[in-house]
Amino acid sequence: MEKTWFHVDVNSAFLSWSALKALREGSDLDLRTVPSAVGGDEEKRHGVVLAKSGPAKKFGIRTGESLFAARRKCPELIVVPPDFDFYVQNSKAMIEILNQYSPVVEQYSIDEAFVEMTGTERLFGLPIETAHQLRQRIKRELGFTVNIGVAPNRLLAKMASDFEKPDRVHRLEEEDVPRKLWPLPVRDLFGVGPSAAARMQELGIATIGQLANTDREILVGVFGARGDTFWNYANGRESDPVTKQHSKDNSYGSSVTLPADLHDPAEADTTLLALCESVGQRLRLDGRCARVVAVQVVDNAFRRKSHQVTLDGPTDSTDVLYRTARQLLRQMWPARPVRLVGVTAERTGTQGFEQLDLFSDPRRSEKQEKLDRAADALRAKFGDGAVMRAKLLRPDEKTAKPGALGAAKARDKRKGQK
Repeated sequence: MEKTWFHVDVNSAFLSWSALKALREGSDLDLRTVPSAVGGDEEKRHGVVLAKSGPAKKFGIRTGESLFAARRKCPELIVVPPDFDFYVQNSKAMIEILNQYSPVVEQYSIDEAFVEMTGTERLFGLPIETAHQLRQRIKRELGFTVNIGVAPNRLLAKMASDFEKPDRVHRLEEEDVPRKLWPLPVRDLFGVGPSAAARMQELGIATIGQLANTDREILVGVFGARGDTFWNYANGRESDPVTKQHSKDNSYGSSVTLPADLHDPAEADTTLLALCESVGQRLRLDGRCARVVAVQVVDNAFRRKSHQVTLDGPTDSTDVLYRTARQLLRQMWPARPVRLVGVTAERTGTQGFEQLDLFSDPRRSEKQEKLDRAADALRAKFGDGAVMRAKLLRPDEKTAKPGALGAAKARDKRKGQK
């Protein structure tokens, strides 16, 4: 039986979800209908366009450019701050709907997922009909629109979802590849980044069709194993899996760009604790424990540095994460001032027994676990600010205040979340 895959992609996700939030809060203006953008806090050096509306795109506004440049193109541009908690809520709501259509749902990022629909015709009807039903249901129940690509593999489904926007369904079969895929610029092929596209241009490869008809051995000689993947993708073949079902369980992380450069690791302790609190809370919420803790920093010359350590046993404890991250930070502090700090918990698994060393006090560990879970419950009911560690109440001016760490969720490195 030929497989059938859907690729479901939210249209202008962050902007759409911000528009939805504003409407629910009583706004009469739908941000999707006017030149608007989701942007960070310019005073805290997050002043870039994170997402844009269709009307803003017509002014030439691009994701990733500074808000200053965007306003020069469109002085009447409306800019709203991101709300990553609300974005995650909408993402989860969409995945809940997708799970009702198939037992195989592979979330690729916060705003897109692959759904295997092979053999579901007797339940839902023909794939194209089902895709339209799903598209309409998401719009009706959740209030935002999606594109859905329908194809025999994930690769073609993802490519298909980009053909028509917004709020559309597009089908792409293997026999359609020469007619629909090959005329496109090579940079439009999934997996081909800017540097690879530039190298292909040097080789005289401008379109996906030219890539598909290039000698495979030449591509392998230039790009290594990726060259074989590029060749297969250009021919509509999913030689390497586009995503893996359980990859999202591998790591949880948060990072934050600081309001001012830090010159000493002690200045970052408050920020580090807030990041560990966020990571620990998400681990406990998902019933996971981590065996590896990693810390990364970016200095004011934009050079990135990271260290990691394997723990004696898996943990979801904020205190353990913080103590470990604090030690790593002091081991790796760079010569130049630091502008970004991040913490990641990796190699996660389901919660089990905690391994204590000979000098650990099991009563203290149990008490801390109960305290963490009580704090998590209060935050879930009353918001993140309901319970706060004393150290976070009066942070130094140079450190990121706890509220500012909501922006860190933009860089949630839990795989499957963008």
